[in-house]
Amino acid sequence: MSEQDRTQNLDTGPAGEPEAVIVGIDGSPPSRNALAWAIKEARSLNRPIRLVGAYTIPSVAAAAIDVSYVPIDDSSIRAAVTNTLKEAAAEVKAAGVPVEAVIEIGDAAGVLIDESKSGVLTVVGSRGRGGFAGRLLGTVSSALPAHSACPTVVVPACWDGQADRTAHPTSSRPIRQDRREVEEHDPNAEAIDGLRFDGKVVVGVDSLGAESPALWKAARLAVRRGSPLHIVAVITTTVIGPEWLPSTADLERLVSEGADKLVVAKQRLAEEFPDLDVTWTLFDGQPAEVLVRASDTAEVLVIGSRGRGGFAGLLLGSTSQSVLPYAQCPTMVVRVARDHGRRKHGEAPAEPGL
Repeated sequence: MSEQDRTQNLDTGPAGEPEAVIVGIDGSPPSRNALAWAIKEARSLNRPIRLVGAYTIPSVAAAAIDVSYVPIDDSSIRAAVTNTLKEAAAEVKAAGVPVEAVIEIGDAAGVLIDESKSGVLTVVGSRGRGGFAGRLLGTVSSALPAHSACPTVVVPACWDGQADRTAHPTSSRPIRQDRREVEEHDPNAEAIDGLRFDGKVVVGVDSLGAESPALWKAARLAVRRGSPLHIVAVITTTVIGPEWLPSTADLERLVSEGADKLVVAKQRLAEEFPDLDVTWTLFDGQPAEVLVRASDTAEVLVIGSRGRGGFAGLLLGSTSQSVLPYAQCPTMVVRVARDHGRRKHGEAPAEPGL
């Protein structure tokens, strides 16, 4: 199959725009929800949008019999994909954003990962069902963030930026907070009222602290949106076995070390973005739960795709995969290289673009 047969560019605007916002489209409601969010973000970034539709051609495999090859007519599938992308492109054009649309044959996750190499941001919806394939936004929202060459935003199917939102109870508790005293809670209570983050960009940081790429992506996002930034980090002090029984002094040291990282992170951000309103909270609990509960009321949640393990880690490596299926707001996942922590101490991360 030739490259021309594999990929079809629709005549929707200027082609080949560099560093576009990549949007996966399959015609489902979550897909359209993601597109609406991406249009606003593309305006903020002053970037074009590249719509991507992908589909696979059914195949028949026979192990014990010989069959002659019969070409499969995919014209009806391609026509459905084309119509879906044209409708989406019309919406983008109406918003005044340059747009390009492309159809590719292949697994949706693989196609979007490949497209992400030329993108500044990739946006998809979660829990996609229906549409021309019902394929694009199912596993993609979990597979894409782990392998995308650029940050990925997953927009929940339920997302409505104008709706009233509830901060659900949580078993994770704030133990240090910037600018205010920590509220006392009943130590015997299984859950407490969750904190509210209305109108804020919330970023989860791990033991990288101020060196976290997610922190700097979140700061730039908050600046563009004109939103406050709230940093959250988590330590787990619950004793799960007799191997290590921490003393009061040990626990206090761990809490202080975690809080100190957040103080430094705020100071570093103030040097780069003096007008950005930055606050932070250190929690004792489970990282995934803290982040999901923050997403209840946050405008955007930003997380890294790989943290540092062990007790000293403020977020666990698998946290992003635990958060995405349950996040209640658009969630940006920023990949963290394995050797990122080897950066010379005090060197500011180079974060052009987003």
